[in-house]
Amino acid sequence: MPLSEDDTELALLLPQRGDLALVDFLPLVFLVGYQELLLPNPEDLGAAEGQSAIFYTPESGDAGTLCHFRGWEGREFLLETVNPSLGEEPPLRKPLIFLLARPNILGFFAGWKHSVQGIHSFEIPTRVLARSARKQRRVPIEGNILMRARDGRTLYGKLHDFSPSGASMFLDRELLEPGETVLVEFEIPECGTCETVATVVRRESILHPLYPYLYGIHFTLTEAQKRKAEHLYLCKKGEQIKKVITSARDRFSGSIL
Repeated sequence: MPLSEDDTELALLLPQRGDLALVDFLPLVFLVGYQELLLPNPEDLGAAEGQSAIFYTPESGDAGTLCHFRGWEGREFLLETVNPSLGEEPPLRKPLIFLLARPNILGFFAGWKHSVQGIHSFEIPTRVLARSARKQRRVPIEGNILMRARDGRTLYGKLHDFSPSGASMFLDRELLEPGETVLVEFEIPECGTCETVATVVRRESILHPLYPYLYGIHFTLTEAQKRKAEHLYLCKKGEQIKKVITSARDRFSGSIL
């Protein structure tokens, strides 16, 4: 099946995994505004045949395999890979799966059962995270962020992704608390800089050799700052869309270029 607009949209909704463990990668997609569904009924998840999905294996650096949802069969569901393997596919250890089930994006771990000609069968997940996919999609970013706290501290971190309403970042120490307000200044490479007030909305401990703390922040923008943030976002998003369109098949095939 050829790539679709939905496939590109799902790619832009997800941050880059890098070398993160799957248990640390999942929270990046659900930093804020999500709900947790325990032992969900399949019909309540809103998944329709043909919708886009990406699964990631526990192997470090796996960039994901693009699939399409093929429906429920009893207590299992099927995903068909866009680029099926020509030979026999090895068993998959419990992968992390993201599914674009409009109007939501779902994230969950699911046990692999078997595969036949590029169609993988998985157990129905016991725990699913869901959030709206209508929000502006964050784009991955590499850059520095400077923060000034109310108590006079000056903090430095590494950006992970960005949208006009917020961002996520890495810090090397547990320096901020959820609910804390800071003044942030950051640069979007080749697009410009932005300075605004931000509130810490989430903190996660992750397995990262240099930056073991991931923070989600929400911007409080004036009208002028909002226009500036949207300009930076559109600048970076245009670059990312071009990258996804030109390399989508290679990125999601799991092959190393």
